[in-house]
Amino acid sequence: MIGTEISPTLQAAIEAVIRQELGRFGVSEVEVIDSEDADGDPVILVNVHYRDPEAEPDFKVASEALTKLNDKLFELKEPRFAYIRHKVPEATPEPRGPR
Repeated sequence: MIGTEISPTLQAAIEAVIRQELGRFGVSEVEVIDSEDADGDPVILVNVHYRDPEAEPDFKVASEALTKLNDKLFELKEPRFAYIRHKVPEATPEPRGPR
């Protein structure tokens, strides 16, 4: 059931957690989207965009960030769970020597 609003307060809280937990990896943008999971249940999809192709955090850090984010949503009495997608830019190939 998409259509549940992402309030400015909720947006700010999500962005604060993401920047606190993942900011050191060069987060350029936090995109918060009202969505549905595979069963049609409402969820919050958080696309975390990074500046550097090598910036994506390892699994443990990403998992801890997701846990803290969902803890914050619970604290705010938000019934939806969040899912994080890490979006890193494609690496630009190194130029080859003179042609």
